[in-house]
Amino acid sequence: MPGTPLGVRMLRREVSVIATDCGMDEAGVADVQLAVTEAATNAVMHGYSEATGELTVSAVVEDGELAIVIGDTGRGFDDRRESPGLGVGLSIIASVAERLRIIATPGGTEIHMAFPCPNAH
Repeated sequence: MPGTPLGVRMLRREVSVIATDCGMDEAGVADVQLAVTEAATNAVMHGYSEATGELTVSAVVEDGELAIVIGDTGRGFDDRRESPGLGVGLSIIASVAERLRIIATPGGTEIHMAFPCPNAH
């Protein structure tokens, strides 16, 4: 997906379909949408604030859950105080996802999140 606001909207729509197909109710789908939007927006705002890039996305339904990974090849995390945004995106994701893991490397960042999925096998 493109690492742009349009790419974030496209990603949100795609994961909504997957979440619905795996049997999530309206609230569960909304949680997935919120978490994915926050993760992708963080990548666009922070990872690609100085240059454009792509979002890598995977979504797998298995073992009772929907596992989603959103990655970028941006500059990664830093401690800059002048960073845009309120700084609550990861907290929001953690509050709606069953699991959250952040993998930051010099080559980018991956946000791993999982959600209960009633129809997952």
